[in-house]
Amino acid sequence: MRRFLSIVTLVLASAAPVAAHGVLLPEDKDVSPLAMLSHKVNIAIEDQVAVTSVEQAFRNHTESTLEATYVFPVPAGAAINRFSMTVNGKEVKAELIDAAKARDIYTSLVRRTRNAALLDYVGHGLFRVRVPAIAPKSDQKLALSYTAVAPREGETVEYTYPLKADGALTRTLDEFAINATIKSQHAVQNVYSPTHAIDIKRVNDREATVAFSRNQGMLDKDFQLFYSQGKKDVGVTVLTHRPQGDDGGYFLMLVSPNVQMPKDFEVPRDTVLVLDTSSSMKGVKIEQAKKALKFCLGNLGAKDRFGMLTFSANITKYQDKLEANDKDAVAKAKKWVDDLEVVKGTNINDALLAALEMRSDDPTRTFNIIFFTDGMPSVSVTNPEQILKNVQAKNLANTRIFTFGVGDDVNASFLDRLAEQTRALSTYVRPSEDIEAKVSRLYDKISLPVLANLKLNVGPDVHLEEVYPQQLPDLFQGGQLVVLGRYRGHGLAEVKLTGNVGKDAKEFAHKVNFAERTGDEREFVEQLWARRKVGYLLDQIRVNGEKKEMVDEVVTLAKKYGITTPYTSYFIVPEGPLAFGGNRKGLEKGPMALTATAPGAAPLKVSDFAKQNQAKPGELAANRGLFEEGKYKNLPAGEQLSKEERDAVQDAKSQKDAYDKARAAFAKRDYANVQNGKLGVDLSLQTQNLRNQSRLSQTALRRVGARNLLEIGGVWIDEGYDPKAPAVTVKAMSDAYFRILERHKEVKEVFRLGSHLVWLTPSGTVLIIDTNDGKTKLADDEIDGLFVAKK
Repeated sequence: MRRFLSIVTLVLASAAPVAAHGVLLPEDKDVSPLAMLSHKVNIAIEDQVAVTSVEQAFRNHTESTLEATYVFPVPAGAAINRFSMTVNGKEVKAELIDAAKARDIYTSLVRRTRNAALLDYVGHGLFRVRVPAIAPKSDQKLALSYTAVAPREGETVEYTYPLKADGALTRTLDEFAINATIKSQHAVQNVYSPTHAIDIKRVNDREATVAFSRNQGMLDKDFQLFYSQGKKDVGVTVLTHRPQGDDGGYFLMLVSPNVQMPKDFEVPRDTVLVLDTSSSMKGVKIEQAKKALKFCLGNLGAKDRFGMLTFSANITKYQDKLEANDKDAVAKAKKWVDDLEVVKGTNINDALLAALEMRSDDPTRTFNIIFFTDGMPSVSVTNPEQILKNVQAKNLANTRIFTFGVGDDVNASFLDRLAEQTRALSTYVRPSEDIEAKVSRLYDKISLPVLANLKLNVGPDVHLEEVYPQQLPDLFQGGQLVVLGRYRGHGLAEVKLTGNVGKDAKEFAHKVNFAERTGDEREFVEQLWARRKVGYLLDQIRVNGEKKEMVDEVVTLAKKYGITTPYTSYFIVPEGPLAFGGNRKGLEKGPMALTATAPGAAPLKVSDFAKQNQAKPGELAANRGLFEEGKYKNLPAGEQLSKEERDAVQDAKSQKDAYDKARAAFAKRDYANVQNGKLGVDLSLQTQNLRNQSRLSQTALRRVGARNLLEIGGVWIDEGYDPKAPAVTVKAMSDAYFRILERHKEVKEVFRLGSHLVWLTPSGTVLIIDTNDGKTKLADDEIDGLFVAKK
């Protein structure tokens, strides 16, 4: 299979990122570009000055010695510090070509690799290295570094490492890793990536490290990193997106405390552990739960106190009062846990009320309940709605109740709402998961409270709307809140964050510029907001039943932003590295149909493929759903998938199955099924992901300009495509293809989707791009006519 490679360069002070996809090209034009074995990036940012070091290894997959040329674009202002490549003991030199001379080289690269993502090369200088000989079946290593200044807006610094390439065509064979160190003379706050699941470690208030690593990494989206520099104990960073000024804007707010907080923020904790010991917990569940409780007891703070109770049909307290954290008390409590046994019955209502009664009258101490259950209420009050009302009436001091659903036989909707109404979190432990590991992650997250009962105010000229989460959770040491919403008005405004430290009120004020108009460089803010809103709406539908206006809003948002829901499950795309699909081996030969073509038959034309999948307007979505189902059930013969790929496929399949079952349950008004049991837990996890989403996810839909295009089998098809409309087919990488790009640069974003696409032009004519079919020449007036808006 043909593989394409990627090396990236740093976005400098220019406003728009530059995608930089380096390739190692054999001189023999019949040989594919060499596969990338590994791609390691180390970034050192100190007071905005960023030094990027890249190490790559490429593999000669042939039986021959190859001469090759390595090229990558150089953004304006980049200072290359080092390049290192040794062949036969000699260092190889590189040359720098200016942008004017590099244009023809870039064009030939796009033609040869058939990688539309390389279109972003045009207009930039070229760094070129000639490699004299690469031995058969061997690897070639390269290393380079360069320095640039990362742009800053207010207190926020933005670093972008361009990676975006043509989908599954660009991936590493082995490893992709990014490591970054951030240092500043001021406090480093609110380190955040909207694109990659990074691990953040705070060395101290002025230094942080960031890491991202994945086997068989997909180089499919730019790596973006934001951080702010501040002096306050709690930092607030706001990113705005407002492409159309009159319609209001979108904001993403990051809130995080410093690593070293003053002593007056230290608040002692009281924690009550509540464990379900009903008969369904017998066996592995109760043993795991005991380990979880003992973990909590072993990780109490020096000034903390604890209580414990168990419930089945009856309630059993360890002690009637809270115990101080000392060695003897904890040892005695652990022994009590070891001796616990299971009994019939599940009295959730009385257990929660008994735990709430253990709260002291001391307002300087925080009070939390950690609640473990594997079942549904069967004793005393059994109606979940009534239990929620009883808890709310009893919980006059804003106690947080963190819920753990153990296994799949729980009312997930009830546990979600119990946690949400107390500003806490719900967690689920599936049958194959380790409860102790999940408890330890929660405990790490809530071990050092900083601010409780948070409120957000902005004014007077800026108004916030549709803010998610609707109730701000507590802020903990080492944690970070991500808040998304809409805003009206614009200009410099004071953002006030208020909260409680024990009984004392604290306020933090930050001056923030809410933009009147922005470009598309932070479009992720709007997309993440839409996902959170959809998650909230889906939860409302699960609890209260379908209402037409609510369903319509979910569908509208989902279709606009490519969000997978029970109503749009066809948008599902596996996350992570994915090297298979209906088009994996077909890209060089043309797209594959939903029904297999006969062996040796000519590849299906993109135009025929589009007609097959949307013979009538509106059929495309349903056909994509069928295509995905077939792909998951029947992997192409001979494919060997890695563990990461299989996990990605299984996760996608599970999510689609859950949403399809939910849609069927909604249609039957079977709301109990979407709240309880395995499906209830599946949906809770999916909606949690949407409600808390803080980074971009894969989707089968792309919005380019005012058009939505849906991917099916490696072909991007305009949702408005009508087979009866006039159409013109252009061969990818032909003279006509490049002439269209030259005369109408706005089409570059469409072409970057790939070399198999169907797009409805402004004139109403369908433009089809195909690698094996179509015109190679078009007159300028024919091209320009495609872009004259239809009246």
